[in-house]
Amino acid sequence: MNTNRLRQWVLRLHGSIGIAMGLLLVMISLSGAGIVFQEELDHGLHRSLWHVTPQAEQVPLDAMFASAQAIHPNLPVSYIQAPKTPTESYVFNQYTPNERRLQTFVNPYTGQVLGSRTWEYSFIGFLYTVHHDLFAGKVGQITVGVTGVLLLLMAMTGVMLWTGWRKLATGFNIRWNAPLPLVSYDFHQVSGIVSNIFLTITAVTGVVIVVLHFLPMFNQTPTAKPAVNAPTVALSTLMQKADAAIPDGITTSIELPDHDPQKMTVRKKLPNQDTGRFDLSVVEIDRTSGEVIQSTKVEKAEGLFKFIVAIADLHFGTFGGLPTRILYVFVGLMPTVLFITGLVNWRRRRTIGTRRETALQFAETQDSRRSLSNPDYD
Repeated sequence: MNTNRLRQWVLRLHGSIGIAMGLLLVMISLSGAGIVFQEELDHGLHRSLWHVTPQAEQVPLDAMFASAQAIHPNLPVSYIQAPKTPTESYVFNQYTPNERRLQTFVNPYTGQVLGSRTWEYSFIGFLYTVHHDLFAGKVGQITVGVTGVLLLLMAMTGVMLWTGWRKLATGFNIRWNAPLPLVSYDFHQVSGIVSNIFLTITAVTGVVIVVLHFLPMFNQTPTAKPAVNAPTVALSTLMQKADAAIPDGITTSIELPDHDPQKMTVRKKLPNQDTGRFDLSVVEIDRTSGEVIQSTKVEKAEGLFKFIVAIADLHFGTFGGLPTRILYVFVGLMPTVLFITGLVNWRRRRTIGTRRETALQFAETQDSRRSLSNPDYD
């Protein structure tokens, strides 16, 4: 296969994937750009749910728990999100039979319920669910993973097609004064090669995250344990035990698993820890006896956890703080730009191809007519 034929084959492969999967890529990438600043956006859009005025003392956790449970009394509270700052509310999470998450926001200083919502139908919840599984559960996760593989293939073929390999200046030049189709062609090339490394990173890490979701060690279905009728110790008392076990850790969440009603898991964030989005320090407590089952303090991720933390940081752009998060917003917009300019380029090629075919047919018709009228024409 000569170089020209190889280029044409790569071009057809690149364009076919873009046309076939373009809309899915746009949905996944735009939702990904939106959730880069998910906390800031959600707190800004729903200030009445998140913001509270600090006071001298907080009400007992048991009182907040009772207020939240009363909103949906038939659904057990699965986990509690603790506030990160004194101006934030507690969030009590419950799950419906169809696996939708109900969130109830409680003022920690008054115990007042500030509101309740289904997380998946909030703006950020909608974006996150689209990005994670397209609202299609396991099938959606697989689709997202396959789309990530195809994005990686598009990035590779895009590099092969880049004209800058012949002349570097050409590969980074946009002819702004040229007709729109040529501007679109140049812009597609330049924006594609500039964003290629970041699109490759997000594609690879996205596929890895999907694979991790399906590995047995991360996807085990908990075995339900029989409920014990013994009364449980007050949550406030259990939290004192957790704070005593890891006194320098700040509580970020409290898990109350449905499959093990006796157990409570408290996750803590340590000062200056390098575990990224994950809080790996945990205290497990028996809710009926109040005894600490296990206490694990993790200041630095090691082994598999280190790999997972690195993958998450690379995928969500948190490895460089605010600058890389801003950069990842633009990276998330690039597939949309490339899809639009790619469509323009595809239409231009189709138009040129049609014109060439029409011209050839016209020439053949003319030759045929001349041959019929003049036998000696050939």
